[in-house]
Amino acid sequence: MTRFLIGALALGVFAALAGLAETGQISPLEAIGWKLFFDPLLSKPRNTSCASCHVPEEGFESGVALGEGAYGDRLPRSTPTVVNLAEAQFFFWDGRAASLEEQVKGPIENPIEMDLSLEEAAERVRDTPAYAAAFAKAGVLEITIEEIAGAIAAFERGLRTGPALYDQWLEGDRSVFDEVQERGRMIFFTRGQCATCHFGPNFSDGMFHNIGTGSNEDPGRSAISGDDYDLGAFKTPALRNWKGREPFMHDGRFETIDDVLDFYNEPKAEALGQTELDPLGLSDQEQADVKAFLETLNGTWPDLAPYEAAWDALR
Repeated sequence: MTRFLIGALALGVFAALAGLAETGQISPLEAIGWKLFFDPLLSKPRNTSCASCHVPEEGFESGVALGEGAYGDRLPRSTPTVVNLAEAQFFFWDGRAASLEEQVKGPIENPIEMDLSLEEAAERVRDTPAYAAAFAKAGVLEITIEEIAGAIAAFERGLRTGPALYDQWLEGDRSVFDEVQERGRMIFFTRGQCATCHFGPNFSDGMFHNIGTGSNEDPGRSAISGDDYDLGAFKTPALRNWKGREPFMHDGRFETIDDVLDFYNEPKAEALGQTELDPLGLSDQEQADVKAFLETLNGTWPDLAPYEAAWDALR
């Protein structure tokens, strides 16, 4: 119950922040970050941008189980969304980055993603007159990789989804839920055990859990922490605005939310390390109820038009 109350309060704060994000007040740095996010200039062959994998129309994910890098290499993990990350503490499925700025640099210099040294990335941006002028208007006279990563991170921090039906429920309007959604809410927060990990403003604790999806090829968080306790553990994905971000899990193994619910209801016995899941034993109707509740967590996606307008104003 305490966790539920904390999550409810946090979601109220989230809704207020989401309202602020929709005012269209875009800073020069955010506008530059928007432009860089969509610019293939930051990949060595100049054919891949951040948005090549973080596709707005796919919930800022790739829309496929495993995306491709600049040379067509299949990436080892599913692309996580960059929306609603302003308050996150860890980034990537294994949490190897501790800030959005650090997260930005990773794919740029990764040989199978964008394959560009950070020094050359900064040089390319410095040598582009439009960026030099825009950064100058933002008060940045020396363009370094830190300034570039900071701009993209500023853009990503502003990417918040709009209020969902559940936010209306939290604000006191209980009439917005029908009987099925209300039953699903109760299961989600009680015997469904979903809120053990999926709570807070983004319906994620932002931490790492073993749910039986790790493998010897990809042991998850333990490769970063060096702790056997983290074998098979991956960061809890957010449930806010889950719809449109299919497929699911770190390897994109589940095509639909129904597949995810089936897995949690009857988890597989084999697992790397110690799985935290127990069979839930929910009926088909109860699973349908939970799905109906999950639908209430979906709001609008960020409007990118103000960023384009802000960029045009810098030119």
